[in-house]
Amino acid sequence: MTSLKGKMSPAGTVFEEVHTYVLNPKSITMGQLYGEFDLMTHEWTDGILSSMIRDGSASSTSDKKWYLFDGPVDAVWIENMNTVLDDNKKLCLTSGEIIKLTESMTMMFEVQDLAVASPATVSRCGMVYLEPSILGLQPFVDCWLRKLPDSVFDHRDSFKSLFDKFLEVSIKFLRKQLKEFVPSVDSNVCFSLMNILDSFFAPFNPREGVTIPQENLDQLEQLIEPWFIFALIWSVGATCDGDSRHKFSKFLREKMEQEN
Repeated sequence: MTSLKGKMSPAGTVFEEVHTYVLNPKSITMGQLYGEFDLMTHEWTDGILSSMIRDGSASSTSDKKWYLFDGPVDAVWIENMNTVLDDNKKLCLTSGEIIKLTESMTMMFEVQDLAVASPATVSRCGMVYLEPSILGLQPFVDCWLRKLPDSVFDHRDSFKSLFDKFLEVSIKFLRKQLKEFVPSVDSNVCFSLMNILDSFFAPFNPREGVTIPQENLDQLEQLIEPWFIFALIWSVGATCDGDSRHKFSKFLREKMEQEN
């Protein structure tokens, strides 16, 4: 959206720059989110959200401000958002202060489900639902590649090539040809593969007082494919029974010969 700043939108207005603020409300306490009184001094301390909303409402620019709550919905913290989400668009703090949101400020919630959200909250929000089948696995892979440790970040193209060659076809083979003990989900299998790969990176991550020999770093290029194949076997291929594992072994060997 920011790259479109200054250009005309289909509605006939000019696109504004967009500032995005992302936070996980379940990773902090209610006091850290909205603000709280100190029990000893009775002084008010702003929370993360109240500070961001205060700065946004005081801004004199017309830039768009998106506040994205990326985390599970909790019946406690989401109820405090009801006055923000209705037509009044006001954040009511326990200090008695009320902060009015401007028209350029938007609240967004990226959640897994709405199991504990009340009808009052749900009725105040517009819903966009994405089927996992539509989303695919590529966003998970791209996100993982962007967060690779510095020691292996230069090899991200090699990892991306391996994911493109093996992941989708292996999962498709698993679904059509193999029998699992317990049904798995594509995204969970993908995350298992990436978690195994992360465990291999641990010895190469910098630690205080520990210097990684350059000769070890020079061997990374040769280790990438064996790491990936090992992780693929113990994630995609590990969920099925004995006979299916033999089939997966044969499939993977043929696929590797094909790619090489």
